[in-house]
Amino acid sequence: MVDVRKDEHGFSESEPGFDAERVERARLVDAFLAAMGEADNPGTSRKFGSFMRELTGQQQDRFWETKVEGDDDGVLVFADGRHGWERSFRYSDRPMSPDDEISPERLADALRAILDGNGVARPAELA
Repeated sequence: MVDVRKDEHGFSESEPGFDAERVERARLVDAFLAAMGEADNPGTSRKFGSFMRELTGQQQDRFWETKVEGDDDGVLVFADGRHGWERSFRYSDRPMSPDDEISPERLADALRAILDGNGVARPAELA
């Protein structure tokens, strides 16, 4: 039996390195969020539409953004841990193709840029 989901979406969790990269990205984002939290989350922006969420008693969507040298697209990192290329968030909060997945190396570059731009000390994971 052929897994049609792979053909439809272009990538699958069973691909080599998928889980390892996802774990590494989570580790980097966790360290970033901890450092930013200790510094009282400087430099966040509020996502459009977040005001309505706040009015209904939900948490605001707050995020940081940056561009990594050599990439045309920006990187967004939300305070709840969602992260990725800016273009991918235009249509979904979840990656839909391999191009939506940011490599751990590029993510680390973006996280360092955000930390440095806000004067927050880098945690050991992002030194």
